Amino acid sequence: MTGSTRSMAVLAALAVTIGALESIPFPALPLLQRELGLDPAQAGLLSTTLIITSAITMPIVAKIADDRGGRRTLLVLTWCIVAGAVLSAFATTFPAILLGQFLQGLGGGVLPVSFVVARQPFSESTPVAVGVLTGLFTVGTGLGVLVAGPLADALSRQWMFLLPALVVAAVALVAPFALPGARNVRRARLDWLGGLLLALALASLMLALFLAPQGLLAAAALLVVALASGAGWVAVERRAEHPLIDLGVLRARGVWTASITAGALGASYSATYFLVPQLLSGFGATATEISLHLFPTVAVAVVVGPLSGLFVRRAGVRVAMVVGLALTASGTLFLAGWHDVPWQIAAGMLVTLGLGVGTASTATYTAVIASVGEQDTGVAAATCGIARAIGAALGVQVAAALLTAGVSFQLGFLLAAAVVLAPLVLQRKIRFSEAAVRG
Repeated sequence: MTGSTRSMAVLAALAVTIGALESIPFPALPLLQRELGLDPAQAGLLSTTLIITSAITMPIVAKIADDRGGRRTLLVLTWCIVAGAVLSAFATTFPAILLGQFLQGLGGGVLPVSFVVARQPFSESTPVAVGVLTGLFTVGTGLGVLVAGPLADALSRQWMFLLPALVVAAVALVAPFALPGARNVRRARLDWLGGLLLALALASLMLALFLAPQGLLAAAALLVVALASGAGWVAVERRAEHPLIDLGVLRARGVWTASITAGALGASYSATYFLVPQLLSGFGATATEISLHLFPTVAVAVVVGPLSGLFVRRAGVRVAMVVGLALTASGTLFLAGWHDVPWQIAAGMLVTLGLGVGTASTATYTAVIASVGEQDTGVAAATCGIARAIGAALGVQVAAALLTAGVSFQLGFLLAAAVVLAPLVLQRKIRFSEAAVRG
């Protein structure tokens, strides 16, 4: 087995497992509520803790990976994830499982850090490597939904967390021997003040989105804190000798347009992901049956993941992004029109998540990576990840608010489709070398 093959095997296993851990709580949320005695507000916070943590920590760990090496950063993250999964498995109180989910949320940084690692052995075929990893992350997300129900029903909630934790631990033991060491290491001092301000801004924004349906006053106060912290972060970064994020990277057209696209994509598919289990439960489906209805989506995503990277390389980023967004919207519109029986829901999800999201995600990450130099790979990819996380949190909260208000599922799916179609107007603004993307 060649070095590049070993590297991809390790990174692929991590992508699948981290994706699974991110989605596992959703189908098992009613079970967790019963066993831990959680009220609806606590359940909502539990379901978004991973997203909030990922958004806060992703730019920091990505910067560390860019400066000091992806392999070392990846190893630290994997052991944090293992500790969080074990704590979540055996938690008997709400604060304990919340801490476990916080530690697991560090896994959100694994994807951009993986791109830093992969760009070295796959410099001539970066879009393919990105396609494989983003596709497998999507596969993992589907697998998390697929296996969570059967594991919880047949064994216990503990095994929902322990099984992925065992895989991550095994990968962490192999990674030092399989992944390439860092090159062009920069020993610049980390911009801790910038990191603190950015973390405060993102945390306040995410909590504001979470609290908005429960209290507009608290959400407004947090939004003010987010804006003030964000302004302070920009001022610090402009003067910092070694900024956490070079603002010039954010101004690159390929970065900001792809990040907006990632945010819209996250909002759309997270809303759909939230609505579908609720819809299926209305048919009397158990956690296991909900997982089985989503199996075709996972099966298609297994194939689409690697192929999307090849498609991006051959057709170009703009074409792939338009196709991915159009497929995502088509599947969601199908759900808006036809969701009276479970097979219609499964078919709509197959197009939305099985085909559309994987293709569009590969195109967005390839766009930002092609827009910056190798030394900024992690930070650029993290901007997409942050945008996706913010969009996902907003999508879940809007979908939950619609259901609470008694609005029809049809309107929820229509809004999700409209959101994912909006970024199509930005595609002509993407500027980078298509030749670099095609290797």
